[in-house]
Amino acid sequence: MTAMVLIVPSIVGAQYDPGSSNPGSLPDSTNVNDIIVSAINWFLAFLASLSVLMIVVAGIMYITSGGDESRIGTAKKWLTYSIVGLIVALLSYVIVKTVSAMLGV
Repeated sequence: MTAMVLIVPSIVGAQYDPGSSNPGSLPDSTNVNDIIVSAINWFLAFLASLSVLMIVVAGIMYITSGGDESRIGTAKKWLTYSIVGLIVALLSYVIVKTVSAMLGV
């Protein structure tokens, strides 16, 4: 078992390729502005994904409420807050892209 733990990483051979165009990879240059914009974009993508997940959870809560008014109200609040969060994340993404384009970053 110990031998497998030592051998498997060498078989995988995962290496960072600076020329890759993966969305999750580091920027090609080490410019501070590029790193900050990349971090902001990653964070906004995370927030948008979290908002979509919460919309699904709110839908499941609504479906499984069984007619209980308090659970329906909670599900509606979660759905409202999730949609507002998604809109804020998308607008933030647009603002970051607009500002970075204006600054030439």
